[in-house]
Amino acid sequence: MALAGSLLAWHDSRMVSSASNRTRGSGNSDAYKTVGIVGGGTAGYLTALALKKKLPELQISLIESPTIPIIGVGEGTTPIMVKFLHNYLDRNIHDFFKRVQPTLKFGVKFEWGAPGDSFFTYAFHPGHILDSQYHGGDFNDYSLGSMMITNEKVPIVRDQKGAMNSLLENIAFAYHLDNAKFVGYLQEEAKNDGINVIEQNVVQFVPHEDLDDGLAYLVTEDGVERKYDLYVDCTGFRSSIIGETLKSPFVSFDSSLFCDRAVVANVPHGGSIKPYTTAETMNSGWCWNTPSREDDHRGYVFSSNFITDEEAAEEMRLKNPGMGDHRVIKFSTGRRESFWKGNVVAIGNSYGFVEPLESTGLHMIILEINSLILNFPRKKSEKAIAKTINRTLNDHWEDVRWFLAIHYAFNRKLDTPFWEYCRAETDIGDARERVELFQERAPLTYRQSLFYKTEAVFGDFAYDALLLGQGIPARFLEPQEKRVDWQKRNIGLKNLAETCISQAEALALLETAPEHVLQGVVSKPDTWASWP
Repeated sequence: MALAGSLLAWHDSRMVSSASNRTRGSGNSDAYKTVGIVGGGTAGYLTALALKKKLPELQISLIESPTIPIIGVGEGTTPIMVKFLHNYLDRNIHDFFKRVQPTLKFGVKFEWGAPGDSFFTYAFHPGHILDSQYHGGDFNDYSLGSMMITNEKVPIVRDQKGAMNSLLENIAFAYHLDNAKFVGYLQEEAKNDGINVIEQNVVQFVPHEDLDDGLAYLVTEDGVERKYDLYVDCTGFRSSIIGETLKSPFVSFDSSLFCDRAVVANVPHGGSIKPYTTAETMNSGWCWNTPSREDDHRGYVFSSNFITDEEAAEEMRLKNPGMGDHRVIKFSTGRRESFWKGNVVAIGNSYGFVEPLESTGLHMIILEINSLILNFPRKKSEKAIAKTINRTLNDHWEDVRWFLAIHYAFNRKLDTPFWEYCRAETDIGDARERVELFQERAPLTYRQSLFYKTEAVFGDFAYDALLLGQGIPARFLEPQEKRVDWQKRNIGLKNLAETCISQAEALALLETAPEHVLQGVVSKPDTWASWP
């Protein structure tokens, strides 16, 4: 990082006053030296590992409650997670597969859009998205990545001699992760990196007299007052520092995203491990499927204004024979007004949350961490950067909000009261500009983008996939390839896709494959997984 490389050499010490039993920041210098991360989980540990890696001069402490259990649920990610773990944080990918046992995700299969049994894909591997519809009549043939979803394959092939050939460095993918395994891995990595983990409940957060200055200190259950130069709020939905203590207002997204509950449970998959996340339209919302190696992790996201918890659980159980015990999670979608206030930043659910319709949770955590590290101030007296970062990250969250809103505004799969309400009332905000451009000349990716490139995952190709997939009326541009050229390429890709293997077989092969097979994904010069 450019800024990290220019940071002054900081002292790595902490003064402990026995008279006041208070842990103090070191010295009276204006420089940031100590960081206290409150809360573990993915947000806390990813932040700690990133700060330790990129700003090693800092003294990092992570305060984690010993009484809050890790919830074992499946979680989908985007390709930025692969880049972040194995290039940004430099974690060995082969070791990661052994310890965390992820499954591979090449995109999302949407049982969405047109009525009936139709579906469409949003693959991480882009392609000439309109040509497949023009020349072949099948929207989902636009790339090899999309064919992996349609055919439930992984881009690993066996040659005639039985040798394995991997195309994983060519076809972008993400991970499906079991949260308990993933957090356990991060905890072990933090210990190996020498991060100071304090297992204590925080009983008090003491703000400065002026809340805009942030936090004065915190008190843990052992009676110790702990003071840091910078605090990172990773307390989840409680938002204990940035929200409850510093009173940063909550900006609700409920005019765009109406769901506020989720029924979650595990369902047997019988050994069929899908290489994608499923988003299935339900009567009063939608149901995700994130496959693990053992079973499918399913969740019905719904609106309590249209269905009760019990009715949602029953609808989900009818569609998922063998479903295990379920639980209901309540949530609110939105963000805090401030990501950074005084000497406090908020990362993860303490700052913002939306339902996992496009696996945005971990993606946004990574963007927030990267923004903090790229713009980490050299001095406490530097104040302007907080205002700029607040605006930038708030804009990112608004982009996510509007992109998710178009999933609701244009889905015609069912005509239930919930979906009729969504089509009539969903506020799509700034997404309307892209929708109108698409309707005038589609797809957006067939001309030079009119939008500045950002770190956000949802660019023109994502909009094209969602709008074309849902059948939004538009005036279409000419295809980018001649029919004969497209047919030749398409036949080649389909033949290649047919020789690829299932995810279950691929994962078994990767367990015994030479390390360079997976390492090539992050180390080859032309890989998609380089950072940024």
